[in-house]
Amino acid sequence: MMTVSPRNMPGTVTGKDAPADENWLSKAGEGTGVPIPSQVADKLRGRTYSSFDAFRRAVWREVGRVDVLTKNFDILRKTFVKNSKSPLVDIKDRKGGRKRFEIHHIKSIEDGGAVYDIDNLGITTPKNHVNIHK
Repeated sequence: MMTVSPRNMPGTVTGKDAPADENWLSKAGEGTGVPIPSQVADKLRGRTYSSFDAFRRAVWREVGRVDVLTKNFDILRKTFVKNSKSPLVDIKDRKGGRKRFEIHHIKSIEDGGAVYDIDNLGITTPKNHVNIHK
């Protein structure tokens, strides 16, 4: 019997988090990452997405629409988020072929963590994400 990953199932966004400024990603390489900014969460809350991938694209698309969140982005990073893609991290924060900011489930899905709860998500660097799961 084949089971479907909760990441591939539809879900409705919940949670709130806090407002962020132009330096919001500066601590993404620490702890469980940084919260999804309320400027983004407020746009997504209550919406239903077909999969976590669709939700992830929506997060980055909304980041691209909030000037203060992209104020410190170079033109390439701004282009990525405007196209619903995660921006590149600095070279020191990459791990293997993983080069973009990632969304981490603080309480893992396998341990019952909510897939679409913004309060259960942190944006982190690939290097930090690998370290979290060691």
